[in-house]
Amino acid sequence: MRLYNPSFEIIVDKIQITNFDGVYEPAEDSWLMAKHLPDFQGSVLEIGSGSGIISLHLAQRGNLVTAVDINPKAVEATKFNSKENDLEIEVLEADLFSSVKNRKFGTIVCNPPYLPPADEYDDPELSLAVEGGPTGTEFTLKLLKEANDYLEDNGSIYMILSSRMKEFETDWNKEIVKQEKYFFERLNLVRFSR
Repeated sequence: MRLYNPSFEIIVDKIQITNFDGVYEPAEDSWLMAKHLPDFQGSVLEIGSGSGIISLHLAQRGNLVTAVDINPKAVEATKFNSKENDLEIEVLEADLFSSVKNRKFGTIVCNPPYLPPADEYDDPELSLAVEGGPTGTEFTLKLLKEANDYLEDNGSIYMILSSRMKEFETDWNKEIVKQEKYFFERLNLVRFSR
């Protein structure tokens, strides 16, 4: 049974998104990533596809996209939205890289869960999409630690980082592609490379 509410449809850049119950709805961070990812071509892995908004924009640009999410409702939402927009995306249910063993991608993108735990989310599926661990950085650090095995030579990782996260050190090179400021936080689209 599909759990979606057709009254929550969003159309951006000719892409129509239907929001599903229990799936993170595109917000400022999603739009930042969808609008400001550089124009690249090739194979792309999106970790945590949610509604599919970012994967759909990347597929629309001609990339070969694989989208994974740990939430089965998000997998259903991404499949539904890709079909509705007539875009071909491989969609898999997985925790991080567990379903793409022995594969490499030119680019990895992720709008990760980056907030420390809060009482705002009483829905465990939504808290999974927004809470990145005790400091907000644990999910991001785990992804960066494992990503090298799934990235082609000279590949890049693009992620959203928030000022609400604890600062962290990494051996990846970091470059801010775009920054947006809101009254409650600063969001950065960051490129990680070797």
